[in-house]
Amino acid sequence: MKNDKTKPKIHVRKARPSDREVVFKFCEKTWSWGDYVPKVWDRWLKDENGRVFVATVNGVPVGISHINIDKSNEVWLRGARTDPDYRRIGVATAVTEKCLQYAKHKGAKVARLVTESTNIAAQGVIGKLGFKPVAEFVETATEIVAQENGKGSRWAEETEIEVLWNYLQNSKTYRKAAGLYTVLFHWFSLEKQDFKWFVGQRKAVLHQSLKGEVDGLMLIDDAPAREWHENTIQTCYIDGNYNAAVDMIKFLKNYCYATGVKKIYGFACNRKPIVRALEMLGFEPPEPPNIVYEKRI
Repeated sequence: MKNDKTKPKIHVRKARPSDREVVFKFCEKTWSWGDYVPKVWDRWLKDENGRVFVATVNGVPVGISHINIDKSNEVWLRGARTDPDYRRIGVATAVTEKCLQYAKHKGAKVARLVTESTNIAAQGVIGKLGFKPVAEFVETATEIVAQENGKGSRWAEETEIEVLWNYLQNSKTYRKAAGLYTVLFHWFSLEKQDFKWFVGQRKAVLHQSLKGEVDGLMLIDDAPAREWHENTIQTCYIDGNYNAAVDMIKFLKNYCYATGVKKIYGFACNRKPIVRALEMLGFEPPEPPNIVYEKRI
């Protein structure tokens, strides 16, 4: 197929359960360890808030993408895969355009997706489709969980929501993160109702300066434990200067030590003070950052 001068006709349709074997076959070498698509395929097909689209050539699946309706006005695209034998003929473009048509039909106003900063080919396709880079995030992890002393950090209280929300609205990190937080490589807009949920679930940590002023904020979630069946936790958003970030991470480590959590995944906006804080406390040096792209539709 790579040597064919005539591009075949690409048809895009809703995925079917019968597509699984062919799709799994061209996904098996996505990364050195394989792919997560086989683990989520059945759930994706049953998800009422999402849809999997399949690109076919002569009736055979050669590409896929999943779209998830996060909120009434925004969608998330993920799981874009193309059979290596059918690359550079417009498969990814065709599937993504179908996803965007579906999103618009559902009333969404913005679509987002993420790709590795080293994936130049994907960035080329994304750019041609009108997506713009809006933020960079890093992902790292540590299994060094021990007693730590986070002197200026504590769980946020519901009575502090307004103060903390005002802090976010004036935060350089919040702007640099494009107002987004992440759960398992899925980025969401951090709106006030989302923030209230984190605080109400005791999943928001604040840091106060010696003057008693809020100068740091961290959101966490146990999604890795639920989804990956690991004894783990993750940061969803980290905000503040180096000292505040160090103190909040120490607080989180101490919490994990006390509750028996064995591993922490550190997701954060790609800001040097925060990345330095993670590395100083034993998190692995992060891989090249992930770039979140956005398109108004």
